Amino acid sequence: MKPFRFRTRLIWSFSIIILLSLCIPAYYFLKTLKQDIYQEAKINAFSQLDYVHWVLTNQPVFSDDTSLDTWCKTLGNHLGYRITIIAAGGRVIADSDVHFKNIPSMDNHAGRQEVVLARSNGRGSSIRYSITLQRKLIYAAQNINLSVAPSGLLRVAIPLSTVESRITDFYKQFWGMLLAMFVFAAVLSLFLARQLEKPLLSVIDAMTAIGSGKYEKQIDIYGGPEFTRLSAGINTMSEKIRENIAKITEKKQELEAVLEGMAEGVMMLDKEGKIKSYNTALTRIARCVPTCVGRRPMEVFLNPDIQSACNDVLLGDTAIQRKISTGKDITYDVNLVKIPEGGVVVVFHDISELVRLEKVRQDFVANVSHELRTPLTSIKGYAETLLDEKFRASESSDHFVQTIIRNANQMSHIVNDLLELTKLQQLRKPLHELETVDAAACFTSAVEICMPILQEKNIHIDNQITGSILAMADENSLIQVFRNLLDNAIRYSPPETSITTYAWEEIDKQRDKKMYIFAIQDQGAGIPLRYQQRIFERFYRVDKERSRESGGTGLGLAICRNAVAGMDGKIWLKSPPDGETRGTVFFVSLYKAESG
Repeated sequence: MKPFRFRTRLIWSFSIIILLSLCIPAYYFLKTLKQDIYQEAKINAFSQLDYVHWVLTNQPVFSDDTSLDTWCKTLGNHLGYRITIIAAGGRVIADSDVHFKNIPSMDNHAGRQEVVLARSNGRGSSIRYSITLQRKLIYAAQNINLSVAPSGLLRVAIPLSTVESRITDFYKQFWGMLLAMFVFAAVLSLFLARQLEKPLLSVIDAMTAIGSGKYEKQIDIYGGPEFTRLSAGINTMSEKIRENIAKITEKKQELEAVLEGMAEGVMMLDKEGKIKSYNTALTRIARCVPTCVGRRPMEVFLNPDIQSACNDVLLGDTAIQRKISTGKDITYDVNLVKIPEGGVVVVFHDISELVRLEKVRQDFVANVSHELRTPLTSIKGYAETLLDEKFRASESSDHFVQTIIRNANQMSHIVNDLLELTKLQQLRKPLHELETVDAAACFTSAVEICMPILQEKNIHIDNQITGSILAMADENSLIQVFRNLLDNAIRYSPPETSITTYAWEEIDKQRDKKMYIFAIQDQGAGIPLRYQQRIFERFYRVDKERSRESGGTGLGLAICRNAVAGMDGKIWLKSPPDGETRGTVFFVSLYKAESG
């Protein structure tokens, strides 16, 4: 029997695909039917809602919530579905399926979908699983403003058991048809697979042999004109692979050397010291315009240290490592490795941040030494003076003792703040491990702590951080952040001025999460722009003498930054605020707690 042409078998394959594609409109029909059934259920729910509303309209005035709840339970038992009365603020007043004594413990319903739609459109509906009744219901709600009952919303909830039963029947029919079609397609596919099996097995055997390195394997398939051409192509490919495998082996070591440094800037030099290839990261370091290929390192980096290191490796060194600066505040750890066949691989590792952190560490040690040396010098001097017995008997000795105590307290505050800063840096929590905290209450606690110095300078706080602001945070850390920011604002504000605090809600577009922004604005002299980037560093002060005289340790804003970071938030400032000529406003962002 003459075998079918491959085109004929391909037509059969497409016929099977077309047959199976009939399932798509069938599925679309089922989906549309399901939507229609749910829509019909919603219409029925609104009809029942209208009926309950009509009955409620004709009722006498209810004396209290208990009588209203009794009426809901009586009518709900008669009709066989749930009836709920919701106050304007979302509080449940009466519910036919919940005991009256348990109603006050129910969640606020202001955020329910049907309630939100009813408030905006007059009526609304939704379908969801009820945790209270532990079953799926369709909800319908509308606004009510009747003399017989409190103003708010009327809601009915009808079980979906009947609707889901109809949908289940349709699903069984659909899957039955799909199973029958699948069996038919499987039988037909088996038949076609047997027809294609023999020539395909020959192709598979040949390709397996080539893959294992047996390039001399030759095949000759008698399965139609198409397979004849395929076998000829495979035989030609085998010859080409055998010719090219030697070239691929030669380039293998070069490719591995480049891949080892792909995370950083990498370039490869040939035997003559010219750039042979490079990765994308190197273009951010070198001046590769329009290309670096064929040029020497000195031409693209304009740095004699890099050229000298490359020359050293080309002339004999196997591998060297050097620290090279290519610009202001930019430092690279450069590793150069010689390629056995000739040439050099150069890897640039950016250590600018490590160098900066080392400088910050050195500055920190110097600042700590300076901050502690001043009070220590005072304590030592006054203590030595007190050693004189005649002086201890004088009236000035009390003043000296007070000075020693004040300086000792200053040192104690610095040490405590350093310990607190270290703890915050070590105890950072992911967002899901934080607790729900009322930020407004935390701010009120911070205000109470700062009240003595507020009264001392006669400063008024215009507080707009009120109500219930639930955020994901650590309560103690948040109080400390608000306290430090308030303390800062008070210390640098002139007497008899005001501090404004406010908050608003935004969307974090990167995470698609809601967040609160808190702002504390003072009327002080402000912070010059050149200092704003470093203001959150430890012991960094714009006006060091004034800050030290005011009793600050220079660690408050550093503590705020680490505390906010530990709560997965951000802190920043703007000085002066928009539309102002003086003053500073500090902003703190925290993620909003998800409602239950």
